[in-house]
Amino acid sequence: MELKGIEEGLRRLRDMKNKIIPTVFAHNAKDFNKRFSKLIKIANYIQIDFMDGKFVSGKSIELNKIPNLKKYKNNFEAHLMVKNPQNWVKRCLVKGFDKIIFHIEAVRNAKEAIKIIDYVKNKGKKCFVAINPSTPLERIIPLIIGSDIDGILIMGVYPGKEHQNLVGNVFARIRQIKKLNKKIVVQIDGGVNDKTALRISRAGEDLINTGSFVSEAKNPKKALMLLEKKFK
Repeated sequence: MELKGIEEGLRRLRDMKNKIIPTVFAHNAKDFNKRFSKLIKIANYIQIDFMDGKFVSGKSIELNKIPNLKKYKNNFEAHLMVKNPQNWVKRCLVKGFDKIIFHIEAVRNAKEAIKIIDYVKNKGKKCFVAINPSTPLERIIPLIIGSDIDGILIMGVYPGKEHQNLVGNVFARIRQIKKLNKKIVVQIDGGVNDKTALRISRAGEDLINTGSFVSEAKNPKKALMLLEKKFK
């Protein structure tokens, strides 16, 4: 059983790599339904953003207003841009999320972060920790080298708003994280478009989130395929 569990873990890590993951960024139910209905038809992997109006200034659709995700065949990840993410995790898993992403800035220390990671992993789901552009990488080093974390999400912009340009320190951060742990999965969220995707992938990124570039496109499927082509 132990060997089977290890093999399953490696399979999941391989499955997480080399993917473009569109994002549902919505402030209300109307926005959510519009974007969700587009993405559910074209993407196997979808991220849903949650904002509590405290960790970031914006506020998203409430968790209890989204549908039961278990009825869909797609894979869903929750990006928690919220304070006290530990209060959200259980409810997200009940909703059917396969992966939880929370911010290192939203917890007091590495010990608290590891407690959340262990909870998610014990439920058989994936867990990533996000880091904002201005936060020193030292905050996540204990997680990269000393926890059961699945990956790190590097914010390419300051969280909470769309239509931002990619910040300049992203590429150096990717390389630094890979140097610390070459096996860890690295994801980027924010500032991704057809002009930045290729450069990001060449820096060593494994996963890329895309927001308005796909969800607001006239042809979302075509926009997603364009990014996937750039990412190969």
